[in-house]
Amino acid sequence: MDPNMAPSLGPINHVDFPNVTDDEPLPRDPMAALDKLTQLNGSSARAGANACGAVSLVGATLAVHGYAGMKTLASRLQEEFSDENYSELTRLAEAVSESGEAATYGMLAEYAILIYRRYRGMDGGIDFQKLVHLMSRAGFEPPQRINDEDIARTMSKSGQCWPAKIALFSEEGDHWILVGRDARGLFIFDPYPREDGSQIIRPGEADWKRYVEAIGRGEDGKNTIGFLPDI
Repeated sequence: MDPNMAPSLGPINHVDFPNVTDDEPLPRDPMAALDKLTQLNGSSARAGANACGAVSLVGATLAVHGYAGMKTLASRLQEEFSDENYSELTRLAEAVSESGEAATYGMLAEYAILIYRRYRGMDGGIDFQKLVHLMSRAGFEPPQRINDEDIARTMSKSGQCWPAKIALFSEEGDHWILVGRDARGLFIFDPYPREDGSQIIRPGEADWKRYVEAIGRGEDGKNTIGFLPDI
């Protein structure tokens, strides 16, 4: 390996199965739901494997707008979906927003997969421009000053959320995660199932520094690793 290239996450342990089953009811607290939601929930493992961007978008919406945010986002995407797919997106959003026993992790995952399938690119993922567009539709603005080396100053206000791309399976950026700040402070949401079963990581926890380092690695002038650029 070229010593100047950023290594993969390595020490952060992931697994290839979701934390909870799709029929598990969603908890009342959206952040508690986010802590267990993964991109491998849902009916299609193939789609889920590439849906980290869409699940990060759903994660940001949950963290800031709660379950009701799913309906708002769906309405803002109406003109970009076929009638059939918009009807299904709305059905899932309404079911999730009810937050009763009928609302499940599977429904939330299917909502994300519908968005993923609509906006995926030729490489199987959602590209930078489409993800910026989706974050804007969800009501988020890019941080005023993006600094991959200083996420605390980049995410300086409560209610901010923005994706970052890190190297998970290769030596270049291949995986979207979400960086945010809520009433408790900074957090990172990793959509790929983590071995410890908790998808939210906060300062002081074992893997926090590893994610921070992954976001801040040098890119040699390429926008492959770090915060999503506003392009």
